Amino acid sequence: MDLKNMKAPIGIIVVIVAQAFGIIWYVAQLDSTVKGLDSSVATIQKSVADTDIAVLQAEVDNLKSLVDQLKNTEIETFDPTEVSNSLTELETKVTWMMDDWGPKITNVNTELDDLDDRLSDIETVQAIIDNEMRTIMADHHGFANVLAELQKSGILPSGETRQYGSYGD
Repeated sequence: MDLKNMKAPIGIIVVIVAQAFGIIWYVAQLDSTVKGLDSSVATIQKSVADTDIAVLQAEVDNLKSLVDQLKNTEIETFDPTEVSNSLTELETKVTWMMDDWGPKITNVNTELDDLDDRLSDIETVQAIIDNEMRTIMADHHGFANVLAELQKSGILPSGETRQYGSYGD
């Protein structure tokens, strides 16, 4: 074997050895990172467990105080006769009001019906008045046209100054 021929294989071996060191270094870094993360996870889990225990203890204490409060409260019993008596009183009052106000309500309803009839009659009269007013205004407008034509032709007396038909203009 000649040394000149050995250069190429030595170069390849150097490259392979360099890559092996790189892989070993990378695996060592990964191992260090995993160990660090493992210890961090253990610390976090312990902290969460401690927090959960504290929260549960606070809830238990709160429930105990509520149970103590319930033990000390007085229990009222329901007496249906009180409700029955109240209902009887209400029925009596409603009957009295209906006896007293019933005829008055009937009178008010009758008067409202009469007022409704009168209002209907007034609305009918107003509609007739509006219609008649439109007719009168149309007549005045026509009369104004006739007067204007008579004035142009000189038939009206010289002092005539009346105007008709311009009421809403």
